[in-house]
Amino acid sequence: MSRPRVFVAQWMPAIGLDRLRGCCDVDATGSLGPLPRDELAARAARADALVAFVSDYVDAGLVDASPSLRVVASFGKGSDNIDVAACTRRGILVTINPEALTESTADLALGLILAARRNVAAGDRHVRAGRFRGWHPRDLLGREFHGTDLGVVGFGAIGRAIARRALAFGVRVSYCDPVRRPEAEAEMGVVRLELDELLAASDTVVVAADLRPGNRHLIGREAIRRMRPGAVLVNVGRGSLVDEAAAAEALASGALGGFAADVFEFEDESIPGRPRAIHPDLLARADATVLTPHIGTGTVEARDRLAISTVDQLLAALRGEVPTGAVNPEAARRPGA
Repeated sequence: MSRPRVFVAQWMPAIGLDRLRGCCDVDATGSLGPLPRDELAARAARADALVAFVSDYVDAGLVDASPSLRVVASFGKGSDNIDVAACTRRGILVTINPEALTESTADLALGLILAARRNVAAGDRHVRAGRFRGWHPRDLLGREFHGTDLGVVGFGAIGRAIARRALAFGVRVSYCDPVRRPEAEAEMGVVRLELDELLAASDTVVVAADLRPGNRHLIGREAIRRMRPGAVLVNVGRGSLVDEAAAAEALASGALGGFAADVFEFEDESIPGRPRAIHPDLLARADATVLTPHIGTGTVEARDRLAISTVDQLLAALRGEVPTGAVNPEAARRPGA
């Protein structure tokens, strides 16, 4: 019996590739960025399974041009860069990794909150520029995190992990999510609020939701207007959940006290008409922004966990199982699946 052919579209840690090579024929690019579109399509067309990365756009055209494709395994937690409906029509399982990235992303979220509220990045630049002459009574005064109100938008695994960390700072935590989490409420003492209530009640709002149809710019101009004056907004979910132009305007007016992000609108290729770069006014406001290059999962440990999880999901799907990370389990029941 021939071995399944797996196309790995970008670099993956060796621990994942070695696991794949034990039972599959692997076409691994090792690329540190997305391939040209025609090359991605040509190599996917020969594969039984595709490992796709956040910057790979797997649309209906690519899916329909890949007659042998049975699995698209996301090297990540999201699937918004994959046309799941097109895959489902073809009986192709799409898998994600629900738990592999939780702790590393939550760690970074707390780092961004503290950096934004306490002027950590601005202070570093101040020292390196040679402007520090010793203690000063008014330089770079920030705002404490301890004892404040934190609102978490999106209370899945990452949102709950952020809340657990934040509680150690003595903050009060509320959350907004379509799904109520009574176990988390009992465990942590958090309170579920509607979005408008949460925005009005929070000194810091951290966005940790998934990007789904209909929630682009979940935090837009109207939402920002409802936030407490001088509140800090942090985005570790998906870039397009926050209207970056609105955030820049709110910083300029003083309505927002700070903005921190690890994800940006230009990254979300599935969004028509998305910006092609980070808003220039955000880049210009080094005094009030902390911007990191999508490193929420950027640890050695997280990358290895992600590689193992991605491969395990993919191999389970190739065996005819419905893995725990299947986005569209109904695809397994379609003819030809």
